Amino acid sequence: MNGTENNSTFADRARAALLAHACGDRFGAPLEFVTDASVRTRPVHLGHWTDDTHMSLYLGEAILEHGPGPLDPDRLGKLVGEAFVPWSHDPLTPSTAPGNTCLTRASRFERDRDWTASGVRASDGCGAVMRIVPLALAYRGDDLIEAARISALLTHAHPNAVEAAIAGAWLVRAILETGRWDTVLVEDAIRGLDGPWHQGGEVASSLRAAIAWSARGGDWLDEEAIPPGDGGWRSGSALGLAVAAALRWPEDPGLAIEKAARIRGDSDSVACLAGALLGAALGTGAIPAEWLDTLPQREEIAGLADRLLGLDA
Repeated sequence: MNGTENNSTFADRARAALLAHACGDRFGAPLEFVTDASVRTRPVHLGHWTDDTHMSLYLGEAILEHGPGPLDPDRLGKLVGEAFVPWSHDPLTPSTAPGNTCLTRASRFERDRDWTASGVRASDGCGAVMRIVPLALAYRGDDLIEAARISALLTHAHPNAVEAAIAGAWLVRAILETGRWDTVLVEDAIRGLDGPWHQGGEVASSLRAAIAWSARGGDWLDEEAIPPGDGGWRSGSALGLAVAAALRWPEDPGLAIEKAARIRGDSDSVACLAGALLGAALGTGAIPAEWLDTLPQREEIAGLADRLLGLDA
């Protein structure tokens, strides 16, 4: 695969990563619980985005509160926990289909104020990886890896959830820094997961399967082909399916998002991650204009991206 390159600016592509994430979330929302064959063809009426975007906005504000300079892990952990508490009480939250793990863990942090113990060790749901874009805009290198680990541990402490958050954040940042999107970057992420990022999980196998599926091609994503084969409800398959869609349709974020959403599984989370990857690669000009024109809180989302980039100036 030759990959995708473009000449848009770093700032534009960073903004596009967060905007395309929200667009994918919004497109996938009405398809999330469709379990029959109609998921491939039923019309999508765009409404609001879900908890994937909502939690990302709160996470971004926590990162801004931490401020520039070297990462203070304990301070960031506390700030993220303190951001997720008001998220859980936000009047909008019930309408965004929030995950039970994220809600209960926010409640646990509110009670105990211990970010290191609030996450569920047994849960590798996709709630940690779905919100990684703000991390990739604000951090790089070792700070990014640590920040992604901390964000995951607030809610999902399973090794797979932590690995998926790390790999997803690293991929978005690597695309932003190189302006490229191809299998080479995914292979680099796999090496990271096999090496220093390894937490005892199996997310590397999900990414290997994503590369293999994208090379074979197909008109629709094969949910069972990406471990653990559950259609994106768990962290490895959510990231793996998103990577597969973005590799299969690398020049067209709208098509990749639609294909990512039309699965029997967690449609909005897979679609938002596919959107983030291709938004980071292609910039705002590649996002369907009709999606951007009607995106709820578009200016707030774009403004958050700009403010997060300011931390890394």
